[in-house]
Amino acid sequence: MMKHYYIQLKKSETMPLAQTLVTKLSMASDEVETLIYQGGVWDNNTKVRLKDPDMMVTDAHLLSIYVPEFPIIEYTLKPEDIIYEDEYLTVIYKPKGINTTPSPFSDIDCIIHSVQKYYDSKGIDYIVQPINRLDCPTDGLLVYAKNKQIEVAMHKIFMDRRIRKMYIARTKPFPMKRQTFLFHDMLEWKGKEQEAISYVKFLSETNGMYNFCVYLMTGRTHQIRKHFKRYLNPIIGDSIYGHYKRTDELQLTCYYYRFNHPATGKQLELSIYDRVMGK
Repeated sequence: MMKHYYIQLKKSETMPLAQTLVTKLSMASDEVETLIYQGGVWDNNTKVRLKDPDMMVTDAHLLSIYVPEFPIIEYTLKPEDIIYEDEYLTVIYKPKGINTTPSPFSDIDCIIHSVQKYYDSKGIDYIVQPINRLDCPTDGLLVYAKNKQIEVAMHKIFMDRRIRKMYIARTKPFPMKRQTFLFHDMLEWKGKEQEAISYVKFLSETNGMYNFCVYLMTGRTHQIRKHFKRYLNPIIGDSIYGHYKRTDELQLTCYYYRFNHPATGKQLELSIYDRVMGK
């Protein structure tokens, strides 16, 4: 389990951030340096990560420290995972098990960190912001802008549902009377019910798994996973809605986008179908 500590110095105390953690948490200096670099130390009052080990800490600071249960590995964007790029947009592939955005205990092991480092290396003057997200266990395509104007335009494209996105979901074989399905119901999330519509088409059976194409007409949290659990069969590797372990790989991939480019207006169609299906 992740450990969470709070530290506040006495009025008579003042010391550098790194020394504060070494002293108050009885941690080794190299462990503290790692903790600060990976983004696990916060100013609880301002909700800002503290990254400078030499910053002077006084009694005015309430430190909030998150210590993960496992080593943090900084994520670097691989060249083969850049699926599309032009002067306005970058579309990348996110592997399974990688966070889209930072967590409380780290801001270096996620996709957005790797995209920012890539932009910085190219001299692109823009602070990367998330446009769409994928759950940590889900792999697939993510869209990033290269300037604020395109970021706002892409947000609107997603919000207005002027983008067609499709997923590949895999289940264990089960009795199936037809090959296309339209699921239309209400799904609950955090006490609120929302309309959810999914179109599902059976594609093939490979390696003892059923392959389905999923098109979402709405975008509710865990919509695909909930609909497969309720109406078909749990997605392989789904530890929340199926009988799988957290260490099992979720067989759910966002593989396809089609939308009009926010700068040129031309239709942009992107797919990693062959990659997902092993062709």
